[in-house]
Amino acid sequence: MKLSATALIPRRAFLALGLAAGSACLAACSGKDSKGSYDDGYAAGYAAAQADAAGKKSGSNGNNDIPVSGIEYTITGAQRGVESFGDGKPLLILNLTAKNVSEDLQTVMFSGNEILAFQDGKGLNPSMLVEGLDLPESRQIQPGTVLEGWLGYELIDETTPVECEAGGQIASSDNNEAIYGLTNPQTIDLSTL
Repeated sequence: MKLSATALIPRRAFLALGLAAGSACLAACSGKDSKGSYDDGYAAGYAAAQADAAGKKSGSNGNNDIPVSGIEYTITGAQRGVESFGDGKPLLILNLTAKNVSEDLQTVMFSGNEILAFQDGKGLNPSMLVEGLDLPESRQIQPGTVLEGWLGYELIDETTPVECEAGGQIASSDNNEAIYGLTNPQTIDLSTL
């Protein structure tokens, strides 16, 4: 006759033993002198990120602050486009340059979060699948280097002007700085494209 593991310990005893062990572990981990609680880790991570951001922030010729990412975008042109692999939604395509304005190696991305676009105060969704265009390259660049790319946005309608501004704002009671920079925020009149 073969004995199974469940036959050696009744289910209720096994469950009670498991609950007691789990409770003991939780009680030991939640004591006042415990180290590494979630709140402590979050607070330490937040403080470190704020200190890192403050360390990267410096003046550019004494007038403007360098964005936290170290990357400053410039809109060099705009055109209309059509979304591929979908229902062919009309798009606004922004042609851009991205410059590393920091003193460190930085990664340039063209994902749609770097510049925010709005029609009548409503945010436009980014679209990276544009008929006739290859995906823009994202890569690391050295200080002072410029990389060209583009961003696409799904239009809500084809007549309302589109407002463009720097994306990724850090907003708190003591800090309101941009993650990305935009040298030329603007409103684009779609009737001119």
